[in-house]
Amino acid sequence: MHTTKLLSLSGLAFMLTVLLPLALAQQGQPVAGYQMLRVITIPGGLAGNDISWVDSANARYYLADRGNATASPVIGPKVDVIDTENGVFLTSIPLPSAANGILAVPRAHELWVGLNDSTIAVIDTNTNSVSHIVPTGGTARADEMAYDPDDHLILIANDRDAPPFVSFVSTGTYSVVKKISYDGVSGPKSTGGIEQPVWDGPASKFYISIPATATNANGEIDELDPQTLRVTRSIPSACTGPTGLVLIPGQRLMSACGDVIDIASGKVVTTVAGVSGHEIWYNGGDQRVYFGGTQNMYVVDANTYTLITHLVVGVPAAAPLPAQSTHSLAADDVNNQVFVAVSAAGTGSGSGVGIQVWRNGASLTAVPNPIPVTGGATVGTATLSWKAPNAQIIEIHVGSPTGPVFTEYGNSGSATTGAWVADGMTFYLQDVTGGKPLTADNTLATAVVHLQQK
Repeated sequence: MHTTKLLSLSGLAFMLTVLLPLALAQQGQPVAGYQMLRVITIPGGLAGNDISWVDSANARYYLADRGNATASPVIGPKVDVIDTENGVFLTSIPLPSAANGILAVPRAHELWVGLNDSTIAVIDTNTNSVSHIVPTGGTARADEMAYDPDDHLILIANDRDAPPFVSFVSTGTYSVVKKISYDGVSGPKSTGGIEQPVWDGPASKFYISIPATATNANGEIDELDPQTLRVTRSIPSACTGPTGLVLIPGQRLMSACGDVIDIASGKVVTTVAGVSGHEIWYNGGDQRVYFGGTQNMYVVDANTYTLITHLVVGVPAAAPLPAQSTHSLAADDVNNQVFVAVSAAGTGSGSGVGIQVWRNGASLTAVPNPIPVTGGATVGTATLSWKAPNAQIIEIHVGSPTGPVFTEYGNSGSATTGAWVADGMTFYLQDVTGGKPLTADNTLATAVVHLQQK
């Protein structure tokens, strides 16, 4: 058995700060259960891109590709299409203007793309051709989007207009229903643009990141009602400059600068330290949030709000070439593969440039979950099963990576607890191969177990 030591939060933060750079010196290095499976090259190279989106139902990854002005012949703006089941490039769909935000509506067989000319291109995914062009009435780019399937509305931001504004667009009539200007009159006064929106079905509301406003210099998360078509609440950000935004379990939001927000109360529950990014993505398949930005991909557990690791996806480059970097990513919740667009203008299809495909090969599950209990019982019994193909020896700890050891075993197996599992108890699958330390960097997976009174 491996000796465990309890660490304070400050001690754990110190270990993360010291150990992560050493563990991640090489691009594509397997870390914390992750491996880079392949790099899918884009014909003509990937010079620059914006938002990406995965349609898991149809196994498609879509990337807003700005084209390549240095290619010969010049490659114009387009949407690149990847098969997420087989990991191959399928085609590119040409666009009339550079692409920014992108969003799939699978049941309608449509892809909505915000363009630089302040319009939205609607693509028929059966034919991979543009079927509608929807003007937003702005003078600058139409950017990121979210979709409300109940009211059949797209919310899209024109972040670079003066003042910036958002539009509610009908997916039935392909027209703008209403705009809200972020001018301090019809909406808050934005001083830092408008970023990623998200739809929350249970709350029947849109939420959107505003990096800075006249009222909240650190930024805010705004709530928008699709019935009244108004901003109904502004939640101040505790971290600085929220950009990406996702809905996570427990009716909470997570922003790209690390805030975890309880929607009901409008309070910041905690802030995850050490993360940053532009577009972020919640993957329901492994219940993790992936942060796309700069040369790193940060991975956060959506239940414990723990920074699991950061993976090196880009590399520096000698001047005058720009560094390889990522701007956006998206995950397929069926196979838990993460598709990371890594671009570098002028470097063609060099090592790492293209769509990097990463996979978390580790899993930890509890059965039953929730555990049925009767008579007011506060504890129960569960069987934990695990798989860690990139490890040799694992330990499962209770409550934290350094908590009490439940079991030590090989890289796959199962074990049953006694009648001591409490509601909300979290189990941590740790890679201890070769004496690896009990840190978040070596956490391969977590499982949160609940009780249910019968």
